[in-house]
Amino acid sequence: MAPMSGYRWDVSPEEARIQQEHLRSRRVLADSFAPVARVGGVDVAYDRWSNQGCCAIAVFSYPRLSLEAVSRACGSVRFPYIPGLLAFREGPLVEQAFDLLGPVPEVLLFDGHGISHPRGMGIATHLGILLGCATVGCAKTPLSGTVEHPSPSRGSTAPVICDEKVVGCVLRTREGVNPVFVSQGHRVSLDTSVEICLACAPKYRIPEPLRTAHIMARQTVRSLAAHDRGDICS
Repeated sequence: MAPMSGYRWDVSPEEARIQQEHLRSRRVLADSFAPVARVGGVDVAYDRWSNQGCCAIAVFSYPRLSLEAVSRACGSVRFPYIPGLLAFREGPLVEQAFDLLGPVPEVLLFDGHGISHPRGMGIATHLGILLGCATVGCAKTPLSGTVEHPSPSRGSTAPVICDEKVVGCVLRTREGVNPVFVSQGHRVSLDTSVEICLACAPKYRIPEPLRTAHIMARQTVRSLAAHDRGDICS
């Protein structure tokens, strides 16, 4: 389960789709990780006026959910935004931030999809394979498949169906609030994916590791952009 080294991100969209098809056979869709002591959230934020981005990974203890570590990686984002190819846009920064982590979590949550994806290779699956880590996709909106909304109560679920197969779960993390869309990334079962996402969301719609990673990535990219514009005195 070691991470892949020397992976090429500088590819065309057509080559990117071919790479996804090649990696697909490496997916592991059953629980294959040590007892969970830490869960990390991964998110990437962008400066709207440039090609700069920042990935933040926030690592929390589990199930107590106390923040233990944060890593960040910032740089130029070269791949365009294309639905279904998010891994190629965010992957280089995610790899850099992951390499900077001290305590490596047993499970990483991604702001995106896992196998609930046109080729079954969303960013959570793709990066899980490359990093050799158990991963879960937890997205705010659906990407593919047939979706039904669950009942309004916290913890209620409904399946995401694609080609007559269950590829994810619509999960209500807060009563009466819009659900999130959970799917297996790599080395995690769907039941466990849902369990972890729900346990990590005691107060808010978005699981706390993802919510914190998003806040920190946004803060960092805004600070860098302000510095580049000269808004911050040296």
